[in-house]
Amino acid sequence: MNKNISISIIIVFSIFLTGMFVYTDGYEDIKSSVVEVLCLSCLKLDPVTQLEYIFETANSNHHPDFVLNNLTSGIVFLHYSKDACSGCDIILPAIKELFSVEYGKEDMFQKKLTFEENTVHYYYINTDHTTDEKQQSFKIYDKDHVEGLPMVTIITLNYDHGTIKPYYTSIYGTFGSKYDTLQKRYDFLTDIISESIGLWEENNAGYEP
Repeated sequence: MNKNISISIIIVFSIFLTGMFVYTDGYEDIKSSVVEVLCLSCLKLDPVTQLEYIFETANSNHHPDFVLNNLTSGIVFLHYSKDACSGCDIILPAIKELFSVEYGKEDMFQKKLTFEENTVHYYYINTDHTTDEKQQSFKIYDKDHVEGLPMVTIITLNYDHGTIKPYYTSIYGTFGSKYDTLQKRYDFLTDIISESIGLWEENNAGYEP
């Protein structure tokens, strides 16, 4: 008899907990932070970096205004992060050293920088502490539909069927096992930025936001 009562109590309690998570805002918060933007390093994932530039955004939405407007004077570098993300902690020092910037992991930070005598518009975007526009930009530039962090996006310009358009690449995780030290990540990013600046210099004269 006591055994049957105990089993009944466990079943009722389980149903209560399930209902609480499914039908409360708390569940939506958990779903949003865990499912929609994953920490790649937390899941032991580090996608192979594909250095492929494309014109089309990941979700077919327009490029954000802050990107389009800044492209008139230089490339745009978007650095996506989140609070609980060990991979983000690995990438952060390389980028800070690269651009000689300093900020907290939970800060919203942006700066117009000079890199090799060229302008770079740098945005640090912690998806747990940012504006709606910056949050939505992550889905716009997640070109491989990884839905994970860290992610770095570099937007430049290129010629496409008679029009100069934004042209971007996104790279994920800690850039793969080939880049397993701070110096290697630093050099890797330097090469990508230099290539992006070269494209921008070739095409910016014909660009209109």
